[in-house]
Amino acid sequence: MSRDLPISHLRKVHGAEITVKLKNGSEIRGKLLVYDDMMNLVLDSARELDPNTKDVRRNMGTLFIRGNNILFITLE
Repeated sequence: MSRDLPISHLRKVHGAEITVKLKNGSEIRGKLLVYDDMMNLVLDSARELDPNTKDVRRNMGTLFIRGNNILFITLE
């Protein structure tokens, strides 16, 4: 049984759209530009989504997200 680390999954989708759910309940979608071993992320064309309808609440441009604020990441 292969046990991949979560960071290895980010390598596979580098440059693609991902959705990040934060511990405060916010959802952010954007293009993954940069990540590190602490799961800090930089997203381009980041948009905050309404958690219920998935509609865009606001455009945020380039956004840095600290890894300790991330609840989970959905790879699109």
